Amino acid sequence: MNRTLIVKAVANIVSGISLVTLISLGIAYMSFDNAFVFQDIKIEISNNPVEGDTIDFVMIGSKKHECNSTRVYGVAYSDNGHMHMLDKFKKQYVRNTRPGKEIPNQWTMIRPDAMSEGGEYRVSITGDFVCNYLIFQTEKSQTYDNIPLTVLPLNK
Repeated sequence: MNRTLIVKAVANIVSGISLVTLISLGIAYMSFDNAFVFQDIKIEISNNPVEGDTIDFVMIGSKKHECNSTRVYGVAYSDNGHMHMLDKFKKQYVRNTRPGKEIPNQWTMIRPDAMSEGGEYRVSITGDFVCNYLIFQTEKSQTYDNIPLTVLPLNK
């Protein structure tokens, strides 16, 4: 009888520890899955107004988790409703920074031919990432909107 009580008590303790572990992992995953890739982020166009055939971006921010970029692209929206894809890179500076460390990143995109007339734009930059945390991995996408861009007409 005494042995049966000990076995039941051990089984209850193991079951309780398992349940607490599962709940903790579930909460950790939900927190990870819902977190933004970058925090305290600022993106600017460093050669604004753009005179030549490239648009230079600079970004500074910090990551909460280990996330690696798989794709980055932009869309420039003009006042008259036209959209221009910014998806051709001239230079990319990839920095795999540790979570929590703030570091700048830069990249240069080719100015689309359709923007040769110049104009005022608002740019949205979207990054697709694969993020890792503990035993979890997930794909994330984050968009940064309303980046002002002034493009001067090209002299041909």
